Amino acid sequence: MGGVASLLLTFPFAVIAPAIAGIAFFLGGALAVRFYRRHVKGILSAGIGAKVGAASGAFAFLFAAIVMIAGLVYNPNEMRQTIAQQWSARGLDAQKLRELLDQIKTPEGLTSLVVTLLIYAFFVMVVGSSIGGALYAAWARRRAQM
Repeated sequence: MGGVASLLLTFPFAVIAPAIAGIAFFLGGALAVRFYRRHVKGILSAGIGAKVGAASGAFAFLFAAIVMIAGLVYNPNEMRQTIAQQWSARGLDAQKLRELLDQIKTPEGLTSLVVTLLIYAFFVMVVGSSIGGALYAAWARRRAQM
């Protein structure tokens, strides 16, 4: 549930400010720990919170990776157009945009870009969710001790 929550929380942040979309994974990790605490009925350490958060980030990554890989395999031309539109809308320099388009014209170039994006997404999702889970677990533990 935390992984799905992370993905759902990403959309509002991505629309408002794409640079801070990673904040959604902090919140998703915290939400996963909150859901987990309902079933455990105990005080969790920050380490357990980090593991639960990391698991939710891994599930979010799994969902996103399936969609990206399916797009790469079944509809690469639409993926190329989407990448070009998104990067041109973000104000990418015309020369750099041309270089990017030249790179993704080949199947190998598009695959390497998708793999690079998946590696980046993995670290943002898993590490961000892990940090969010650890912070929430530490905060909840401190709150319970007061």
